[in-house]
Amino acid sequence: MSVRRVYTILACLGLLVGVGLGGVWPVSSTWSAGYLWISILAITCCWYKYRFWVMPMGWCLIFIVLGSWRFNGAQMVPAMDVSHYAGQTLVIEGMIVDDPEVASGTTKFVLQVKSVDDQPSASGKVLVTLRKYPTYQYGNVVKITGKLSLPSEDSQTSYARYLSRYGIYAICSYPEVQIIKEFAGNWVWRRLYQVKHYFLQVTNQILPEPTAGLLSGLLLGISAVLPKNLLDGFNATGLTHIVALSGFNITIVAGAVVSLLRWLPLSIRLSVAVVVIWLFVLLTGGAPSAIRAALMGTLILLAGLVGRLADISISVCLTAAVMVLVNPKILGSDIGFQLSFLATLGIIYLNPVLQQVLYRWPALLRQFILPTISALVMVTPILAADFGRISLVAPLTNVLVVPLVPLAMLLGFWAVVGGIIQTDLGLVLGWIAWAPLRLIVVLTEYFRSFPWASINVKIAPGVWMVFYYLGIVILLVIYYVRQAKTKERPLSAAHPS
Repeated sequence: MSVRRVYTILACLGLLVGVGLGGVWPVSSTWSAGYLWISILAITCCWYKYRFWVMPMGWCLIFIVLGSWRFNGAQMVPAMDVSHYAGQTLVIEGMIVDDPEVASGTTKFVLQVKSVDDQPSASGKVLVTLRKYPTYQYGNVVKITGKLSLPSEDSQTSYARYLSRYGIYAICSYPEVQIIKEFAGNWVWRRLYQVKHYFLQVTNQILPEPTAGLLSGLLLGISAVLPKNLLDGFNATGLTHIVALSGFNITIVAGAVVSLLRWLPLSIRLSVAVVVIWLFVLLTGGAPSAIRAALMGTLILLAGLVGRLADISISVCLTAAVMVLVNPKILGSDIGFQLSFLATLGIIYLNPVLQQVLYRWPALLRQFILPTISALVMVTPILAADFGRISLVAPLTNVLVVPLVPLAMLLGFWAVVGGIIQTDLGLVLGWIAWAPLRLIVVLTEYFRSFPWASINVKIAPGVWMVFYYLGIVILLVIYYVRQAKTKERPLSAAHPS
């Protein structure tokens, strides 16, 4: 690996470590400048004699300081934020800035505040919860009258911390709502949301439940439309990730675009694939997991455009660093972000080790089982700590179900396209797509019925988690150092999900 790549990875890792330490190592602007000068001075003093190891350490320390400073700067609630009015009954006017989520008989949307009690004395966002009807849309300018409150912080996974990653510090439940203006938003977002809803409408026309909800989850990452019993089944069998837009889904989209345009030059195909990926992500509402997947896919495709093989390690580190730099709160508060990156790292670094250690296994088993085990080893502590459940059948269910997902997505997508062209055509294609979708549901329900399918655990994040991942890192470093010394090239990793 070149020196430039090593220092790029060290900078990204330093930034991530600094943000992770931000909660226990607060760094103000003044202190950050002091730490940086100390780091630079130490590097200068030790440069000549110890330059081979002091320079990388000093370089990494600089970005650790910057990461901690960035984290602490992002924790401050703006002085004009509407959350400072918590506990009061207010009249708030603002615009709906997301696609309202309808689930379980309720509607939730984010309101961008314009005025409070007819005075422009506050700003910020409010999460509003209403009954399912009447319906509201992105871009509606509304006036709500109700009591403002702060999100709960009683649960193990703080709801307040979860919302803060979106810049939301206040909530309002079941206020009176009056529409002031039908639309005042961005017309591009409006069209994208309209396409999304039309897509869901056609899906429900050509497929029965729960397969319609499953297809919506596979293609758009919308888990809210899934029946509760099926979603619980995915949780118990370790299959929730298939209905969360991830690198796996993005890979399928990009591959389909490149294949369909095979008659065009490679540069044009890759460029179109990048555009389609981001339109696809915008269509889903720009969820953090979708953005991560899109960034990863874009970096890999752009590497193909310039004629270089994609360096997956660089792609992972840059993607994580960019996302955390933009929004430091997602590192500790976004479970999807954590699971997605840990699973990717497991497949990149742990899977090759298992492939070589278990080389006597049949190739087919190694291809399907070991990547899943690698990902599960990395994400299980997070799942146990945040959801209080560990799935014992996850390795088996993933091996059986994941190969069905690309087929279900492909057939389902063309069924919806057929339904958009002509309803009867969509119904015919829908029956073809129904088979793999139904098989996924049947397998999920079957394995969920086992009394030992999953176990509930009560365990909180702590030092044990640090030692767990530190142990994995040490083992991997020992393995790859030995590989380098013996000049044996590790088996190539599978493409990250």
